[in-house]
Amino acid sequence: MTDIGHRRGRGAGRARARLAAPLGIATVVALGLSLVAPQSAVADEIASEAFTGTSVNEAKWYGGPYTKGDPTGFACLTAATGDEGPLKKCQKPVGDAAGKGALRLTTNDKLQNGYAISKQPIPATEGMKFSIDFGVYSPGQAGDPADGIALMLLDGSAEMPKKSGKNGSGLGYVDIEGGYLGVGLDVYGNFTVEGKGAAGGLPDRTPNSITVRGAKSVNNPLIATYKSGRKLAADGATNRTEARRTAIVELSKTGVLKVSIDFHDGQPIREVIEPVDLDEIKGQPPVPETFRIGVSASTGNSTAVHEVWNGKFETLDPSLSTSVVPKGPVNAGAPAEFEMTTTNDKLAGPTSGEVVTTQTFPEGVKPVSASGDGWTCTVDGQKVTCKRPGTGADALKPGESYPPVSVKTEVAKDAKGDKEVTSQVTTPGGKESQPTSSSFTVTPAKGPDLTVTTKPTGDVVGGKPASYTIDVANKPTAGPTNGEVKVVRTFPEGIKPISAVGDGWKCEIAGQKVTCTRPGTGADVLNPGKNYPPISIGTQVDDGAKGTLEGSTEVTTPEQQTTGPVKDTTTVKPAPAKDPELSVVTKPKGDVIQGKPAAFTIDVSNAADAGPTHSATKVIRTFPDGVTPTKASGDGWKCAIGGQTVTCMREDVLQPGKQFPTINVETTVDKDAEGQIEGATSVSTSGDPNSGNQVFDTFVVKTDAGQDIDCGGWLKDKLPTTRAAQCQ
Repeated sequence: MTDIGHRRGRGAGRARARLAAPLGIATVVALGLSLVAPQSAVADEIASEAFTGTSVNEAKWYGGPYTKGDPTGFACLTAATGDEGPLKKCQKPVGDAAGKGALRLTTNDKLQNGYAISKQPIPATEGMKFSIDFGVYSPGQAGDPADGIALMLLDGSAEMPKKSGKNGSGLGYVDIEGGYLGVGLDVYGNFTVEGKGAAGGLPDRTPNSITVRGAKSVNNPLIATYKSGRKLAADGATNRTEARRTAIVELSKTGVLKVSIDFHDGQPIREVIEPVDLDEIKGQPPVPETFRIGVSASTGNSTAVHEVWNGKFETLDPSLSTSVVPKGPVNAGAPAEFEMTTTNDKLAGPTSGEVVTTQTFPEGVKPVSASGDGWTCTVDGQKVTCKRPGTGADALKPGESYPPVSVKTEVAKDAKGDKEVTSQVTTPGGKESQPTSSSFTVTPAKGPDLTVTTKPTGDVVGGKPASYTIDVANKPTAGPTNGEVKVVRTFPEGIKPISAVGDGWKCEIAGQKVTCTRPGTGADVLNPGKNYPPISIGTQVDDGAKGTLEGSTEVTTPEQQTTGPVKDTTTVKPAPAKDPELSVVTKPKGDVIQGKPAAFTIDVSNAADAGPTHSATKVIRTFPDGVTPTKASGDGWKCAIGGQTVTCMREDVLQPGKQFPTINVETTVDKDAEGQIEGATSVSTSGDPNSGNQVFDTFVVKTDAGQDIDCGGWLKDKLPTTRAAQCQ
């Protein structure tokens, strides 16, 4: 039967992004002594407990309180003799020989549970790997084993639990004090179900699954689950030898988790929970500094014997790799720079000794120098070797990279095609590094092949400013520039260039043409696949410009492969309709004299940069007391008089910069009117922003035609004292 898939948690973790794909992690699995795979020679064992003997150190392990005859059972040692009780002899003695036993968590009776928790916190600052053998066998009813086993990582800073968590669907982990991670070896399948006392889950039980739930502080959210096609409880198994499986839980200090199972069926160890970053789980706390380890199991109406043995807790080894990538294209006959980066996997431990990385470059690409912050590098022929302490303050933490090494090379003129750099990195305690290859391609020497693209930034509208951007790029398959780069842009009539700038460009404008140049050599060389900074051009669009207008741009440089102007089109939107902006001027036509008729003119004009009128125009003139209008007329105007007010209307259009025919108003001036007096005129039409605003004007009523006035005021030195007072 094949294995069936890996699923990320949902529910409590829904609000945070999930890893799009498993982390690319290659990890050395250092297994317990009982496993088939060889033990790593460098993993540091932090703690271990075989559970195979007649006793355990009860100062280090806790199995719960003991009540004689407890019908729900307790975790016991199958090789123990003497008194029964938690972590002692079983209620139903098994009689295993010393060194051949196990920790029995439940019998195959109904409603049983048992657990064991390490009392002393175990450090996890260098990551941890917890491995343990387990067996689920002899179900009470054939083909119906249950419930399963929970492997528990508990926060070592929390108070040690005095009881297990929720049994049954919780497998003894859900809601346990200090719970950080619970890995459910879920035979019956309820550990995955939503609504069973923990956050998130699947709607139905998933038998024969491996499921991870998170911390108690966030209600043990579902983090990941995997439904296995290989049985956790071997069919027909009646003893632990036949039922034996091994679980391996790896957790880095940076919070990357992986779970593997060895089914001991001749097939490779199966990675059942792919590396998952716990930082992506909403609310999940950071990895604690220390852990307590726990195991628990339970039965319900469906039952089986649940046992564990050969538990081991180890540090994670560093797992280094070095990548080598060119910084830009590698062209024949030209210098090329490569960047070498050494990284420690996220699911690994920190380095604790010297790091040595070696790169061998292919013939035709000769390294000439290598340097990097904190590195000591040497070049010997085609080989570059770089070293650094790798310990103390220089230790490389999981998921981090050292500063890169820059390797400068000279590429032979006849070099071409695909090449490989081989890399190998070593450090004490790290897994044996196999040489890896990084590929790159040497491009035969070619001339530059520049492309130019011109486009407006935003809409181009008649009567408005418009901006254009010109981008110059070198094709990835071309050679670098080796001389001046010139861009000539020709704008169509109706779009006038007024400014042109660009970082590194020198630009000039002549009529409709913009010419921009730059060196194109030395530090300014444009390598294949790269762009120069853009040229920004400001223009002014004519009021009458509209429709599709065609321009052209040409870029040239020595040895340019492709030449000729590149045409482009601009769609100009018609200028938006403008509102009219009318003004009105009223002034007397000649002198205004006491007791005499007086004439006034009213002129209405439209601003030159405004729009035409599109509705009736109305003029209202209010004369001051003492000056009474008697008649008003003007070509095209319809006027009426009411008291001191003259109102004139007309329907025709007044174009921008034009004036309506003058309105002539005749008045009579009272005999006692005199001095400087004020009138007001307003003009209004639809759309005029100043429509209806009054314009005040002043004029002087003379006593006779010979009276002198100065700017509307009396000339005081020529008047009697009584008249001069009126000028105050």
